[in-house]
Amino acid sequence: MTDEGFSAGSDGWVRVRARPDLSSEERDELDAILPGATPGGQSVTGVGGVLLAAHLLSELDFSAVPVESAVRPVLAAFAARVTGLDGRKLGPAGPGVGERWLDRLEEVLAEGRFDPAEVLAYLEKESAGLGLYDEVRPFMQDPRLASEAGEVVPPGRLVMNRPSGANAMWSGRVAESAPVASGEALGWVLAWRAFGPSGMGAVRSHGGRSSKSCKAGPARSLMRWFPRGRNLFESLVLSVPPPDAWPSGPGEDLAPWETDQLPDPLAPAAPCGVVSLLTGRSAHAVLLAPGTGGEQTVGCRIAWGTSVDLPAAVDPYVIDRSSGGPVRANHRRAVWRDLDGLLLKERPGDKVTTRRPRVFDTVKDLPVDVRRALRVRALGWDQDKQDKNSAWVWAETPPVLELVEECSPDGASAVSAARRSAEEAASLLGRSLARVWHLLNPGRRSDDREGFVGPGIAVFMERAETEFWRVVADPAGQAPQFRRLALGVFDEATVGVRSATVRGMAAVQLARGPLAGVPGQRAHAKDKNKKESEERVVAS
Repeated sequence: MTDEGFSAGSDGWVRVRARPDLSSEERDELDAILPGATPGGQSVTGVGGVLLAAHLLSELDFSAVPVESAVRPVLAAFAARVTGLDGRKLGPAGPGVGERWLDRLEEVLAEGRFDPAEVLAYLEKESAGLGLYDEVRPFMQDPRLASEAGEVVPPGRLVMNRPSGANAMWSGRVAESAPVASGEALGWVLAWRAFGPSGMGAVRSHGGRSSKSCKAGPARSLMRWFPRGRNLFESLVLSVPPPDAWPSGPGEDLAPWETDQLPDPLAPAAPCGVVSLLTGRSAHAVLLAPGTGGEQTVGCRIAWGTSVDLPAAVDPYVIDRSSGGPVRANHRRAVWRDLDGLLLKERPGDKVTTRRPRVFDTVKDLPVDVRRALRVRALGWDQDKQDKNSAWVWAETPPVLELVEECSPDGASAVSAARRSAEEAASLLGRSLARVWHLLNPGRRSDDREGFVGPGIAVFMERAETEFWRVVADPAGQAPQFRRLALGVFDEATVGVRSATVRGMAAVQLARGPLAGVPGQRAHAKDKNKKESEERVVAS
């Protein structure tokens, strides 16, 4: 920590893991940048250490999914600045800028690391805005809360997975009053900016408006998809979205740490470029209270950061939909079920068309060795728009982006067909299990059947994932066997029912036919007479 206090540029807050395959020379280089770091080991460093050592690091290593999801776009903005991928040196916007940007991207990837001189020069230039507890420009915070938002509250309010106020104790056992290390607090500041809930917060008075009503954060409840390269350098560079994804609002494209001008809570400005898109959107305002020496946060203020909806902007890391907004995180839904939403630029559906994240639009233009190794890291938080949080969601795919439709249209189609086949088999399994339940429980509410149907669907989806990845590995190989898997799960789920009574055996036999492909049988009775006939068969 510097004499001026904790700095996001030089002090430890970003958790990283070193590459395990470092050469002897690379180990020496890593130790010079991050003293004590070892191959495959964990370290905590500032933005400077991340950028200087990125080619020697495997990936980020945060344990809190929402923090990682919020940190990645911010680090991508730093990467854009120090590489020129922010567009500042590409000439005028308009026709040709996309090609010039791709040329620069190719040059950066060929260099294989961030230029140390550019990194150090940028961090020195912006050092005034990187202080976590600076009284005038605290990093990613609003100093006006000191006079506008009342008293400091315990740090448990800041750490979103720690109990605070009347929250249930099952979310953790750390007391809400326990201080938070400054580096950890910084991560949660970013998480609040991305995932803060709507509803009631602290009272804030600004510009004649006094309110405690907050809007939901721009990433709240959403699933985000990030490129993962062969090292952290590639991951950060490839996380910079291409010019087609940049907003073109009026003004200069600046990050919060690059300007003295604070956002207007009554009329937030629209993002006007890639850096403001990745760093400037927040519905909440946060201000930390430092402990003695600045090594810990001992309290915070969190209040509304905008009184109106944020100006529209497309998050470059989400799968967008033609209606209903971007795909939301769902801890009950396996991530592989959306993989074709990344491979196809647009995935048609019966009611909703999805559009892949903009950050993957240039995969086809990457060097072959980079593209073939590229994975996808999915991060989300299953939550509602208000204050209900269910579960963190994360997953990482194998290298699959060689199958984007621009490079492998047949492969992308095969993967999409496999996903649809799995969904159809799951739906048919669900209807068959539900049919057994209804035949044995006539007159009961449909809601009551979930305890019988749900576990079967969960088991099927777990087994279907293995089959799905087999198809991804060899799209032209054997057709997927999802119907066979569904039939096996049905037989396992109903073994107790069919062996207990003749009535149960009859119900299982009637419901199994459509799943087994027996001619002439359907999953649902289409008329009342047939349904009553089936119930009489089971009853007899």
